[in-house]
Amino acid sequence: MAGFNPVYAGVGDNKLDVYGATDVAIFTLAFTASDTYLTGGVALAAASFGLSRPILSVEVIGYNTAAAAGGMIWIWNTQTSKLMALWTGAVVSTALAEVTNTTTIASFTLTVRVTTQR
Repeated sequence: MAGFNPVYAGVGDNKLDVYGATDVAIFTLAFTASDTYLTGGVALAAASFGLSRPILSVEVIGYNTAAAAGGMIWIWNTQTSKLMALWTGAVVSTALAEVTNTTTIASFTLTVRVTTQR
């Protein structure tokens, strides 16, 4: 099935933590063998990370470089609440653009830190 079907897995003992009064979670998102990127990015819900407050930010803190998607830069789009992938394409000097629809991200894993609103 094309599109996003990541497997969510918590990292560490409790999967959840608190920075001051702000809840955070560190998880891996493992995309399956048939996953492809869909224009606009992957929607993430706080509940998928065991969080009850709305997501404030998602930072990619690691990824596996063995996969084809290793050249992508992942950003959190606060307007759409989606994790988007950007790349420069074949020419390094070009501006960053969203990854082309249906680009394979099969067997690619991201480690993300999710911070909630307070």
